Amino acid sequence: MKKNPFPTVFLTALLSWALTAGTLSAQPTGRQGASSYPPVPPSEREVGIAYGLWADRDLWSSTWDKPQIGEYDSRDRRVIRKHAEWLSDAGVDFVWLDWSNNVTYDPCKLWTGGKQDVIEDATAILFDEYRKMSEAGLPHPRISIFIGVTGAPEAAEDGRLQKKADQVWEMYAGNPRYREMMQLHEGKPLLVVYVDTPSPWQNGTPAWDDERFAVRWMTGYVSEQAPLRTDDRVSRYGYWSWEDRGEQTYPVRDGRPESMVICAAVRPQGKPGDTDYIPAKGRRDGATLREQFARARAVGPRFAMVVSWNEWTTGEQPSIEVSKDLEPSLTLGDRYLKLLKEEIRRFKTE
Repeated sequence: MKKNPFPTVFLTALLSWALTAGTLSAQPTGRQGASSYPPVPPSEREVGIAYGLWADRDLWSSTWDKPQIGEYDSRDRRVIRKHAEWLSDAGVDFVWLDWSNNVTYDPCKLWTGGKQDVIEDATAILFDEYRKMSEAGLPHPRISIFIGVTGAPEAAEDGRLQKKADQVWEMYAGNPRYREMMQLHEGKPLLVVYVDTPSPWQNGTPAWDDERFAVRWMTGYVSEQAPLRTDDRVSRYGYWSWEDRGEQTYPVRDGRPESMVICAAVRPQGKPGDTDYIPAKGRRDGATLREQFARARAVGPRFAMVVSWNEWTTGEQPSIEVSKDLEPSLTLGDRYLKLLKEEIRRFKTE
């Protein structure tokens, strides 16, 4: 899933650095339609979008297209402001910052690995720029940080996941400078934790929790992990899904659908001839995005989690047609940003 540090801003944040009680599911009501659970009222629904922060000069050699605003670095404040302007105008409530591969990264130590340092430096700059925008009266989305134990499930027990959650709290969620910017759920900062795909926990979720946060667990393609869902596409243990094939799955919390992923396209599973092969479902001139939002309107989850804004890399997005980013691009223009705005309006009103 899922760059030239800005040390002053980062160190300022660094130095000034849960599953909550509730019923995971309840008895269905028998309501006719896409879900047997009562929908969350449209006025109470919110939209988050997965937001990548790993762009640097090396990224743009292997992308499915180029941004309309040109190749950029995620630490560029002008880019951060432009994205915030676009997303706020579209009705996006919060950006969902992808730290899902960062569990082994320690910002206090020398790092020689991947782009985790770029991601966390860019995060500090984004928080700082949003603060300045607030002071200037400019709109911007709220923020949620998306952590994970990708490739290291033992981190849920050996202290590394807790250390990363502590960092999020101390730098941002509990920091008086930034805490008002955090996306809340059930009165606490939302903290989604990615466990990898498939989930190493096929009979539940990890025991780890942090009562400072509203902790939720995520894996990819709950739709393809039969132990994790019911036949009617309800996420059995409460997992949120990064992507889904076919009708999207959804967890239920306090008797209502809690979240549903929304994608503009879905990549294939396997290769033709494989026993488990599932072909890709491309953009189809916006039809896929419209269908996924229609499913969300029918089910009525509290959160529509859009994947994604600006991942760009070809690892999960192999072509223009089989790509899911919604940031305006050279080839597609701003068509998908306009479509996102229209679909968010409908999700929150119908």
